[in-house]
Amino acid sequence: MNNYLFSTLILLSFLGNSQTQEATLHFNDGTSIEGYGLIFQEYKIKFRASLEDEPDVWDGTIVSGITFHGFEYDVEFGYVYAKNHERYPLLLEVLTEGEVTLYANVINKTVFSPPLDGDIPLTIPHSFSKVKYYVKREQEKLATKLKGRFKKCIIAYFGECSGLIKGIDNHEFRWATMIDLVNYYNDFCTDE
Repeated sequence: MNNYLFSTLILLSFLGNSQTQEATLHFNDGTSIEGYGLIFQEYKIKFRASLEDEPDVWDGTIVSGITFHGFEYDVEFGYVYAKNHERYPLLLEVLTEGEVTLYANVINKTVFSPPLDGDIPLTIPHSFSKVKYYVKREQEKLATKLKGRFKKCIIAYFGECSGLIKGIDNHEFRWATMIDLVNYYNDFCTDE
């Protein structure tokens, strides 16, 4: 897992447990407000303008996203409608923007497995994270989830870029370098 995603996993665990993280809440009309926020229930935002205020709960109805500050870099999350998930928007991390924007949905799960020794009646929790990537061109209404076999999935969405396909064949691009892949596409495969 690359360092960017590792730091995101750490950030997500922090953001899910603290309402003292400096943040900017972005509205659909282009305005924003600074304060303190956190993500909860995967797709909602708790936000307050000052530490003394009670937090309000926001979703994708009138809010376009949130940016967290105070780390080595700002971390932005945006509400995005996705194919096969059109009833309500997902709150996804924006990894890179351009003609194609790359989003990540980092899902943290804890599963409980039975004890290894039959005499110990405790279950053992195991935590893991899974990253689901979504891509969306500027003119598209819905994001596309990248899933399945890597090469087949990438060719289906980015197939017109021969340099990118060559990079896949040379093992330059893979799931772990998805940000580099999308940046390559935005830099060399679009007519801007």
